[in-house]
Amino acid sequence: MIGLASIGICALLLALLYKYVLEPAIFSPLARIPSPNFLSTISPIWINRKRQASKETRTIFALHQKYGPVIRLAPNEISVNSLEGLRTIYYGGFDKHHWYSDIFVNYRTRSMFTMLDRSAHTIQKRFVSNLYSKSYLHNSPDLHSIAHDLVLDKFLPNLDSTARNGHPIDMFDLTQAVGMDFTTAYLFGSANGTNFVDNVEFRRHWFALYQVLYTQTPEERAYGEIEQWGMSMCKAAEHMMQSEKPVESTQAVVYSRLFTGLQSTCADPQQVRSTAASEALDHLFAGHETTGITLTYLMYEMSQDPALQSKLREELLTLSPPLRYPSGDRLPAPKDIDALTLLDAMLLETLRLYPAGAGPQPRVTPEVPGRIEIGGYSNIPGGVRVSSNAYSIHRIAEVFPEPEVWSPERWLTTDEKKLEQMRRCFFAFGAGGRMCVGSHFAIQGRVTRLLRSELLDLMVISRTVMKLVATAIYSNFTTSIAEDSNMEPMDSFVGRPVGNKLVLRFERVLV
Repeated sequence: MIGLASIGICALLLALLYKYVLEPAIFSPLARIPSPNFLSTISPIWINRKRQASKETRTIFALHQKYGPVIRLAPNEISVNSLEGLRTIYYGGFDKHHWYSDIFVNYRTRSMFTMLDRSAHTIQKRFVSNLYSKSYLHNSPDLHSIAHDLVLDKFLPNLDSTARNGHPIDMFDLTQAVGMDFTTAYLFGSANGTNFVDNVEFRRHWFALYQVLYTQTPEERAYGEIEQWGMSMCKAAEHMMQSEKPVESTQAVVYSRLFTGLQSTCADPQQVRSTAASEALDHLFAGHETTGITLTYLMYEMSQDPALQSKLREELLTLSPPLRYPSGDRLPAPKDIDALTLLDAMLLETLRLYPAGAGPQPRVTPEVPGRIEIGGYSNIPGGVRVSSNAYSIHRIAEVFPEPEVWSPERWLTTDEKKLEQMRRCFFAFGAGGRMCVGSHFAIQGRVTRLLRSELLDLMVISRTVMKLVATAIYSNFTTSIAEDSNMEPMDSFVGRPVGNKLVLRFERVLV
C-alpha cells in the first residue's frame, strides 16, 4: 500500500511539474520567444511585480531593445514592437483583453472603451463616431461657438492677465481645465458643462479626486463623488433636451445622439442612462487629460527654443484672420489651422515622444484554424495576451532616428517613403477598427489622415483643443520655463508628468 501511495504521489508531482513548469517553459509554442528570465516562462509574477511598481512600459521597452520585436512576458503573454505586429494584432481585429473591463468601468456599466464584444462596440460606436469626423467638426456651429467663448472670452484673458502681472502659471493645470471645459460643452451643451478655467478651487479639488481614482477599482469608485458629478451633467443635458423653453446654450451634441441611439436599442430607461453616463465619463476623462498632457509637453519643448517659437508665430500669423488678442473677435477657420505644416509637425512629434496613452494596449489572440503567426513566430494559440505600446513603437530607431530627441523636422521631410513609414508606426491613438473615436476631435488635422480615419476605443477626445490652444498661445505670447521639475512621463497607461505640473512665464508679443 505504501508503495502504491508513493507511486501515486510521484505521478501527481510529475504531472504538476509537466503542467506548470515543463509545458510552459519547454513545450509551449511560446517557448521559442525570448523571455527575460526563467520565472517569466512559468509564472506572471515577474511582469505583475513590474506593473505594481509602475515599471512595466520602460521594462518592456528595454527588453525589446535587448531581444527584438517579440518578447515573452509571462507563460501566456507576449509583447510586440513592430509595424508587422500592429497590422496583425490591431488591424487584424483581435479582441480586447478583460484587463480593460477590470479597470475602467464606470457606473458598473461598460462603455466602448471597456467592451470586449466587438459587435456591441460597433453598434454603440455608430451612434457617435461621425460627431468626431473632420467634416462634422469643421462645420459644427456648436463647436465654433464653444471654441469662440472658451478661447476668446476665458483662456486668452486668463493668459493676458498672467503676462501683465508677471506671475508664472501652471500650464498642466490650466490646459487640463481647457480640455475639460471644451469636452463637457461638446458633450452636454455649454450651459451644462464645466467652468474649470475660471473656477480654480473646484477644478483643483476635482483633479485631486481624479488622482485617487487611479488607485480604485470600478466597484470602489461606483457612484462616488466623481460619478455623481458626471451623472448630474447627464441629467442636466436630458432636461435641456426635453425642455420646450429656449436655453442659452449650445446643443448637447454627443450626449443627445448617444442617449437617443441607446433608447432605440434598449427598453430599460435606467440602463440607457447608466450606459450613456458611462460613455460620457470616458469621453471627458480622456478629453481633459490627453489635452493637458500633450499641450504641456508641447509647451515644455517650445519654451526651451525661442527661435522655434518665432518661426511658429510667423506661420500662425498667416492665418486670416490671425488669432490675435484682444484685437480679434473671430477665430480662424479650422481647415486653415489644419493647413499649418509646422504646427502640425510639432503636435505629431509631441504625440510621438510623449504619448498620453503610453502603456500597453492588450488584446487576445483568436481561436482560429492553423493558429496565428506574429513576428516570425508561428503556431501561437488562441487566448494569448498580446500587446504593443506607443512608448516603444514610437522609439523604433529604424523608423524614428534619434528617437529620444524631440524633432518636429522629421515630419517635414520630403521623403515620402520615410514619411509613410512613420505614419504607419504612429500609435498615439491606437490602431485598427477600435481606434480612438475622438482622434479627430483631439488633434483636428493631418494626423487624422495619417491614421487613415479608422476608429478605436476612446482614449482621447480633445483634438481640436490642441491646435486651437497652441495657436492662441503662440500667436500672442512667448513662453519660458519657471519650474519644470520631474517632467519625466509616468510609467503607466497614461503618461502624465511625474511632477504633475509645468510652470511657465508668459510675455506679450507686439506685432
